[in-house]
Amino acid sequence: MRYLTSDLAKLLGVTPNTIRRYEKSGFLKPGRDVSNYRWYESRDIDRAAMVRLYIKCGFSHKEIRAMMNGESDDIKKICSDKLNEMDSQIERLTRLRHWLKDNIQLMDTVKELKDSYIFMKCPALIYTVYNIDDNILKERERLVTLNNFMYRASEVQLINLFRFEDIKRGVFSPHTGWAFKEMDIEKLHMEEVIRNNKYIEYYPSRESLYWSVEIPAEDIDNGSKANAIRTEAFMKAKKYAESRGYCIDGDIAEIIVNIFGSNLNLLEGIPVEKINKDPSVQKKF
Repeated sequence: MRYLTSDLAKLLGVTPNTIRRYEKSGFLKPGRDVSNYRWYESRDIDRAAMVRLYIKCGFSHKEIRAMMNGESDDIKKICSDKLNEMDSQIERLTRLRHWLKDNIQLMDTVKELKDSYIFMKCPALIYTVYNIDDNILKERERLVTLNNFMYRASEVQLINLFRFEDIKRGVFSPHTGWAFKEMDIEKLHMEEVIRNNKYIEYYPSRESLYWSVEIPAEDIDNGSKANAIRTEAFMKAKKYAESRGYCIDGDIAEIIVNIFGSNLNLLEGIPVEKINKDPSVQKKF
């Protein structure tokens, strides 16, 4: 049986233009009747249907043409390469899904911790910061490291670090950068990135106190207003820790949970130590 272009399009659920594109790409070679109308045979239905399926799998027209002109081993090699490519995409999307799911959970945590606190062990973090000084654009290795964190480590968080020495002086100077969990180094294929890299820092896993901070969008770029909000929240958290027999003892790791919208949502965590009951060795800040 012979089919016109419109017939073939209806059978495959595509437009006639799609059939013409298949012809232009060399996938179909229609015959011509006396009136110069294109016609197709049953085998063209099978051929076009398989082309559609390969396109659905992500094969390019070039790859499909190579299979049409290749031997069995060539076809298998092209299919195997595509399978490996799909596996890589699935792995990447799975990691991005984990990041998105974790971020949604962080949004819930920030909401739950409004005006409240929780003690828990923080995960060990691998991080790099970028707002050190005006020389950052001249430090090629630092820029490469930052780009690897942003684009290779899919499960990464934007953070601010507030150094313990600064906090003790009442100064909240943010060191902004990117961080991921130490346990994810191998999973994120970041071994080579962090090895012997002077721009990589380590935030150890310790018992920590967590609280949330919300900064209005209009105050985000106003350092004095934003840090006044952070300072007030920190002093309340410090008082809460001491009331439970703890003193703060480390850098604040501030996870930027939501940077869009009317408010900047932040999850704050700082290492704590149990205050020694012996007054002669009591440590307190």
